[in-house]
Amino acid sequence: MKRQVIQNVLNLPGISGMALIDGRNRPFFFGPDISLNSHQQDALAQGIQQVVDTTPANFDTFSFRFANQLTHIYKLDQGLILLVLVTDQMPLTDYRTAIGQLKATLIEAPHNAVPTFRLLAGCVTLGSGSAAPAASPAGGAQPEAAASKQGTLAPGYQEVIAALNHLSDGATQYLGKTIVINTWKQSRPAHPWLEQFDVQRDGHFTAATAVTESQIPLTAEQRQWVKDWVAAFMGRGGRTIRNFQALASSRLTPQEQALLLVPSPQDCQT
Repeated sequence: MKRQVIQNVLNLPGISGMALIDGRNRPFFFGPDISLNSHQQDALAQGIQQVVDTTPANFDTFSFRFANQLTHIYKLDQGLILLVLVTDQMPLTDYRTAIGQLKATLIEAPHNAVPTFRLLAGCVTLGSGSAAPAASPAGGAQPEAAASKQGTLAPGYQEVIAALNHLSDGATQYLGKTIVINTWKQSRPAHPWLEQFDVQRDGHFTAATAVTESQIPLTAEQRQWVKDWVAAFMGRGGRTIRNFQALASSRLTPQEQALLLVPSPQDCQT
């Protein structure tokens, strides 16, 4: 899957955003102007899945209006569904070319398309400069709302712990809780600052009370130590499961991916 192809579509004039649905992972919505909350996203994805399941095999494209936006649906291989939200001012010639290229890159690995797309979203620069909204974890706040409250402040301890917990939950699906806990402990870099983060029996992280209640943002060096730890954790997990980073990080929002992950040149290939 090529990051530049995704960016070409998102930067087209008239594109509000797009989503991938595969019936296995949580639908992932991404784009410069998606005005759908998490409940609308889930409802839209479920409705589309039901409609697609009842359409004839040779019926692979259809369009409709949802929440005052024009929605195009494309049925791809292995049950993968591409949803694209556009305005009425979309230049059709440029759109058709870009969408054709996007469909081709998505079906290169349809079984891993949603988690891979989620990972590559952290590499995409949106033309509008807007923060990319995405489906938040169940019961969590919308990432765009959190971002607006934080302004330009660097992330703090609570954001790090929440992101690590989401990543740990995703990894547990593939490695199991015991291995995940041991892998976190074995991969921790030798930085005294990281020792304040403890991995509990449920695979979640806690830190000293005084630290978690503090509003002091992390320094650039501290953020890099966290990324070093995550990179070491992903490296160990990757010895057991192919594409472990893409699979384990499927629960992360784009903001959490930017906090924990360092996109590799291969992940952000053009």
